[in-house]
Amino acid sequence: MIRKILVFLLIFLVLLTACNKTAPSTINPEVLVTVTPPPPPESGKATIIGRVMHQDGHAMANTIIRLADVARGEEGRGGAYILDIARSPGTLTDINGFFIIQNVKAGEYVLVVGDIELTGIYEIITETDGQAKVWNLPADQITDVGILSVSIIPPTPIPTVTPGPYPEPTAYPNP
Repeated sequence: MIRKILVFLLIFLVLLTACNKTAPSTINPEVLVTVTPPPPPESGKATIIGRVMHQDGHAMANTIIRLADVARGEEGRGGAYILDIARSPGTLTDINGFFIIQNVKAGEYVLVVGDIELTGIYEIITETDGQAKVWNLPADQITDVGILSVSIIPPTPIPTVTPGPYPEPTAYPNP
């Protein structure tokens, strides 16, 4: 009889200690990195959101994103995209690569990632056939372009020397 009680207590203790263990937590990076949804665009305007990632998997932080306006030819055939550095809508990605460009004129745009003006290091988001991908931004809507994969490598900043206090001039004896 004592043997049955000891076996029962042993099984009870094993089950009790098993319940106290916590399962190892798993981290899903897609859940950790979130972006607050933007407010709806102004009437007649559009908003575009997305994320820029390097093809090796890291987020492209503080990267310039610009919208190049698409100009169509007669009857909508052909066309070109026009990027005006001074007037084209744009923004910088955050540290996780997310971007939001709010309240732009509804229409067709091509996304340009990188710095055209200063470094000349940029990439145009393309279709699988190599042609520039045209995004239609309808009025009064938020367009999520998802994750954009790029291969550009931004330049490494050159460290600058900050001038510090200069030593006092050495006094020389008068001859």
